[in-house]
Formats: sequence, structure tokens, C-alpha cells
Amino acid sequence: MKTIFKNHPNFRDLGGLTTKSGKRVRPQVAFRSGHLSSLDEDDLMKLKELNIGKIIDLRTSYEIELTGHTAFSSSIEYQNVSIDAGNISAHLIPIFQKGEFHLLDANLLDKIYLDLITKFNQEMTLIFRALLQSDKAVVYHCSHGKDRTGVISALLLDYLEVDRKDIIADYLLSNELLKSSNDAQMQKIKDNFTHMFSRQVSNEEFEPVAQLFQCHERLLNIVFNYIDSEYGNVKQYFSQELGLKTEELELLKSNYLE
Repeated sequence: MKTIFKNHPNFRDLGGLTTKSGKRVRPQVAFRSGHLSSLDEDDLMKLKELNIGKIIDLRTSYEIELTGHTAFSSSIEYQNVSIDAGNISAHLIPIFQKGEFHLLDANLLDKIYLDLITKFNQEMTLIFRALLQSDKAVVYHCSHGKDRTGVISALLLDYLEVDRKDIIADYLLSNELLKSSNDAQMQKIKDNFTHMFSRQVSNEEFEPVAQLFQCHERLLNIVFNYIDSEYGNVKQYFSQELGLKTEELELLKSNYLE
């Protein structure tokens, strides 16, 4: 996949995937990404060329302070829908700083993914309604563009009736696109550990950290299995839990399918 922004490799078009009925997800109407905090003038011009009219930022105020915020053109509506699932950044940084990697909860991401569809209904409703309230293309993003952004993408694609094996493949693509930046971040954590404790962290010690930087198929399966067992399908989840009306659900399909 061709990278749209050099410094933001996980910025990508959700369009192009084919549904079970042979329709195609409309290109260049919905983009998913990690944070957009280091866009230069050329990048901002590219946003204009992509006809971006709305940016939905899923980060918490803590994350925005940590990774920064870009001043977008007045033609772009910026909406912050904070999803504080697990307060992961604030939770992990003290552990990283102390090198106490053994304290990481092995099921942390499992819990976060389940929380995303059980504890943030109001935020999810805002996000999916925001996807309907723009006559231009929309970007939604979190810090890395893999977990919160990944779940929202999976829900939308599943509702559009894209095959789940293709949804999972799209989700796992973040591992490839983020490899360079993830490797750099993990090396920085290791270097800090070496500086503080005058020894290198072993691969075994560091494995809980490495797992957090990856997308795992089992995590999306947690989401799909819960929705299937509780609601039957994503459409019923949208309707019963998020309160999306029939006309909104129909508009979602007409806007995002060719």
C-alpha cells in the first residue's frame, strides 16, 4: 500500500474493499490514521487535495498534550471525541519509566477492546453520527491508529458487509505500516531502561511491552464474538446500543458504498 503521508504511515483510505454482495467501499470518503501532530505545509495541502472536511480525534486530553495538536485549515472541522479506554498512556508510562514490565496486565488489550463496545456507547454514537454529518471526506484517528481506530473501522466495515477475513487483514496491516515507528519507540524504552539500570532488558522481560505495540487477530474476534452473542450483528448493535435510527443506518451504507 502506498503511504499517503511520509511521517504518518498508518494514514490510509478505508475504501476499496469489496463486500460480500460484490459492492465496493467508496474510496476517499473515510480515512483512518494515527495522530496527525506533525503535518507540515505540504501535508496540510494534501489534506485539502483529499477533500477532507472533518477530523475526528479520539485521543484523550493527556494524549493530545503528550503527542501534540495540529492547527488545521478553517475549512476542516475538528471534533475531539475522547475515548479513554484503559487510560493506557497514563497507565503505561510509569511502568516503562520504572522498568517494571512484569506489572503489565497480559489481558490489558483484551479488556480495552471489550470496553470500547460496552462502556463508550455515547462516544461511539457521536463518532458514527459524525461520519454522516459531512459532505466531504472524514478522517478519524487515535494516537497510533490501531486500537480505537481499528475497532471503529472494523464495526463500519462489518456493517457494510465486508467479509471478516478482509476486515481482519485490513486491521493487521497496521503491524506492517507501524513497524518502523514501533521499533523506534520500543528501542527508546529499552535504551531508557539500560540507562537507568545499567543493563539491557531481556527479550523475555520486554515481551509484554512488545505485545502492546501489535495488532492481534484475537482482539477483533473478542469484539465480533461479543456483538454476535449479544446483538446478533453489528446492525443491531448500532440500533440497540448506539441508538442509530433506520434512516441513519441507510445513509451510512449509501454514503460509504459505491
